[in-house]
Amino acid sequence: MAQEAQIVAYEGGALHALPSRSSGREAVLALPLTCLLVKVVRVPAGEDPVAVATPILKALSPFPDEELTVGCEVVSETEQGTVVIAAAMPEGSSEAVAEALDAKKLTVTRVDALVLGQLRSAWARLNVSDGCRRMVRLKSPDCTTLLVLDGDQPVSIGAVVDDADLKRGEMLSLLEAEDFGGPKPLAETVDIDSAEDPDAALRGIAERSEDAAALNVLPASWREVMVETRFKAKLVRFMTVAGVIWALAMAVLLGVPMAYDFMTSREKDRSRQHSRRYKEVVAMKERVEIVRKYSDHSLGALEIMKAVSDRLPEGITLSSWNYKQGDSLRIAGEAPLDGSELDLKESMESLSYDDGSGEEKRVFANVHLGNTSESKGMRRFSLDLSLKDEEEE
Repeated sequence: MAQEAQIVAYEGGALHALPSRSSGREAVLALPLTCLLVKVVRVPAGEDPVAVATPILKALSPFPDEELTVGCEVVSETEQGTVVIAAAMPEGSSEAVAEALDAKKLTVTRVDALVLGQLRSAWARLNVSDGCRRMVRLKSPDCTTLLVLDGDQPVSIGAVVDDADLKRGEMLSLLEAEDFGGPKPLAETVDIDSAEDPDAALRGIAERSEDAAALNVLPASWREVMVETRFKAKLVRFMTVAGVIWALAMAVLLGVPMAYDFMTSREKDRSRQHSRRYKEVVAMKERVEIVRKYSDHSLGALEIMKAVSDRLPEGITLSSWNYKQGDSLRIAGEAPLDGSELDLKESMESLSYDDGSGEEKRVFANVHLGNTSESKGMRRFSLDLSLKDEEEE
């Protein structure tokens, strides 16, 4: 959102601002009539007010060769035409104003007549509904403005710097009013002094600045400065935003790979630590298994031999015994022709032991009866017994 402009007035050779308004660099400037050319002008219907008013104000200017930027404010309108307050600010007489503005580093966006803000703030005190002619004397530090009204329409406006010329100025104002609006008796004279409320005129200017149709006599050269200053301000804001965006983009371009490398490195470190710990656990498990294997005598050679011998059917004679610790057992022998070798096979399949968990576990995972042969009333056989499941093998 654009910052609200300050409301400043140039009075008594110095600038003063409306309090509690704004501290920005842009300002609406209100000037006394000593710095402006002002005239009430009647404009025929269909004609341009500025074109009609410009030669009239040029004739009043102390700098006839200077180009004037004329502003007009419509005060009444009929089928025959309009009545406007036309004004211009001769730049040749505004050096002191420009220096004061430069000292405050202010850029002017509008120039208004201070007396119109003073009149607006005091309008409620005037009984303009009766249509009578009255003179309003508006006193300020620089001059006394003489404004003649026919009802609510101004018909003459001028300024007197020296109070000694006040009577003469009033007479000229009434003559100008009669020439503009016809003869009419003067109903009353109203005095308004800015000293009663120093900020009243500025408050009126602040209200007028909200109206696009209000008087604006900003010179063309000052307007160029305003446009250039605003352009520079926008350029600075744009460059600032662009710089921030660039910085963020560079932070992303440089920061993301760095963050990715950091995270990758950290994950690699974690993976190496996990792999090292895993290998340590595996090695420990192998050592435990070896210790358990050699400390567990339940499947030792003597225990297996005793278990087989205890379950050996009557009449079977073993001729060979080959035991591999924790792996397998191969036995061979002779048996009567009554199927005793099958009884031995079944006995070995059901042979079990307590693994320490309270549950019985089979000793031999697989028991296989090999080829048999008969000789002299006996049957030769062999048994292959495995202590490991096929998956473990």
